[in-house]
Amino acid sequence: MDAFETHLPKEIVSDPLHNSFNPRREEYVIGGKILRQRSGFVFDLDKEGFSPLHAAAAAGQVETVKAILGIDKKFCRLKGKDGKTPLHLATMRGKIDVIRELVSNCVDCVEDETVQGQTALHLAVLHQETGAVMAIVDLITEKNRIDLLYKKDEQGNTALHLATWKKNRQVMEVLVQAIPEESRSFEVNAMNKMGLSALDLLVMFPSEAGDREIYEKLIEAGAQRGRDVGTTNVERTTSTSTCQETTMECGSHKELVKYFTFKKHRDSPSEARSALLVVASLVATATFQASLTPPGGTWQDSSIPAVSQNKTSANATIQQAHIAGQSIMGTFNGIAFTMFVFFNTIGFSVSLSMLNILTLGFPLRFQLQICMMAMYFSHNTAMTSIAPDQVKLYCILITSILAAATPSLMRLLEKPINMLGQFLESRLQKVCSMI
Repeated sequence: MDAFETHLPKEIVSDPLHNSFNPRREEYVIGGKILRQRSGFVFDLDKEGFSPLHAAAAAGQVETVKAILGIDKKFCRLKGKDGKTPLHLATMRGKIDVIRELVSNCVDCVEDETVQGQTALHLAVLHQETGAVMAIVDLITEKNRIDLLYKKDEQGNTALHLATWKKNRQVMEVLVQAIPEESRSFEVNAMNKMGLSALDLLVMFPSEAGDREIYEKLIEAGAQRGRDVGTTNVERTTSTSTCQETTMECGSHKELVKYFTFKKHRDSPSEARSALLVVASLVATATFQASLTPPGGTWQDSSIPAVSQNKTSANATIQQAHIAGQSIMGTFNGIAFTMFVFFNTIGFSVSLSMLNILTLGFPLRFQLQICMMAMYFSHNTAMTSIAPDQVKLYCILITSILAAATPSLMRLLEKPINMLGQFLESRLQKVCSMI
């Protein structure tokens, strides 16, 4: 007994990826004959709750596994740390022969879940053990336990979700082919708790290779994006209900606004980026156009009238000196024109900064940056050219210094402005509640 206890699996390491056994300590796996003579050994658990069957399964010792199961098959479903059974450990190490032996002796063990709600199939997919995935799929098909293919973990992910996320084409094809034809289009569109289908995960987490083939296979199997899946076919969370249903249920403007607010786990980042690109482009276009045609237009002629003492003050105002191409508003109201230049420049420079960030990693990005720099200097030149002499200096300072510093100022002011907004909103809610 003492000799065996010194080799109990005390080194079942709390490794976040494997929780595996140290191969150098596998000498504790002894012959089946001795185990039968001293069956008490199989009841000994280490501090992590793992039994000798866990150790033998992780080490791939099929004969030892057979011997222990011959003593008592209930050890097959004994759970250790994190709810892992011997089948879970064998799956994580890709011990196919042990997997077959365990399932053959206790078919119900394929249903056992870890504390994260993961079955042996989930773990096989996560650890990229393709052979183990194929063995488990064959066994559950043979034992008529197809429902295990659709089982979800605590996050609502099926094995297909995980295979798509891991970009494992072979595993994905095995899982899709195992689903019966009559229910395939339904099951491949299963949604997790974030309202994402397997196809959503593929699109949201792109890789450099293999995505196209996986995408085509999923489409061929009837896969759809989460937003396109009908509520009659797929389980929907409240956040992914259709707009029509939500609008009918919304009794106030506030609830409607809340529904259309961007949700991190519901809306695709690629779609959000595309929307931001469109908005930033529209702002840049509108502000650039405003710099060319300011409010009130520009003078079409030049006039430097002689100042006469006989002229009334009203006529003197009307006959102010001006030069063709300068802003009419700036000639008569320098303060208003300066404010216009100030806010227009902020909008233009921030929109260019957004475009620069959103196009990181794009092809031909250097050429795109050249275009944006040309637009930037064109805007500044236009604004200073149409500015009348009395406000020209202010416009030059705004379009040169402020425009260059605006993106940095926005980052510095973002947190204080958000805090101020939250404070004002809370005060407004208190006032409304009092009313």
